[in-house]
Amino acid sequence: MKNLIRNIIAPTSAILLLASGSAFAQYGEGGGTSATTSSSGTSGSTAFTSYLDVMYSLQNSDDDVRGTTTTQGGGGGGLGGVLGGGGNNTEPVRDPVLDQGQGITVLAGFRRKGWYGFEFGGSYAKDEDVQKQSLLFNTLIYPFENNFYIKLASGVTRYVEYPLAQSVDAFEDSDDDFITINYGAGIGYVFPFELSDTPLGIRAEVVYHVADRFLERENDFEEDINAPGNLKEIQFNLGIRIPLR
Repeated sequence: MKNLIRNIIAPTSAILLLASGSAFAQYGEGGGTSATTSSSGTSGSTAFTSYLDVMYSLQNSDDDVRGTTTTQGGGGGGLGGVLGGGGNNTEPVRDPVLDQGQGITVLAGFRRKGWYGFEFGGSYAKDEDVQKQSLLFNTLIYPFENNFYIKLASGVTRYVEYPLAQSVDAFEDSDDDFITINYGAGIGYVFPFELSDTPLGIRAEVVYHVADRFLERENDFEEDINAPGNLKEIQFNLGIRIPLR
């Protein structure tokens, strides 16, 4: 599973790049089946094109540091520990739950002919037993006015069934939910192709994503949830683009 991006996304992107040269006109400068299906043009144009993207998402947790724990008798070596010298050791406490999640993302987008666009939608992913239900809003910047873009991501996520920290009084199957404010950035590309004269595209992107437990921290931070204040991950998204007319 850890090699999924290397084994699927990279080969797929290379094949599509070679195979779709004749179809680039539908997303690039000039050409296209009509003015409404072209995704670029003069930067002075106010026209927008629209699309629907459905993507598979692979999410690798950054194994965030949640805090530190202190043990006695450190830095002075074994003798220092025996004599009580050398102070204390601090060890990082890592996120004990999230590792690698998988899910699906659906986005409706609008691109201005030229250098920018925006999109909104939702996603659902599952990592171990934790569900991540998200509302998404992204701004896309096309610096070269072609199909390469820089993604500025934002949104909110509800984490469902995240385990509580186990204490003497905790139930064995205890769990809880919390909501995060999300932000992130990444890069991507859309590889156009045609299927039975229908213009489509393959979208591939990588995004560094941060989920911040801001709302809890400002109100009633639930210390019993054994989760970092910031949950960080790298997302690899691959899917199909359907232009809307």
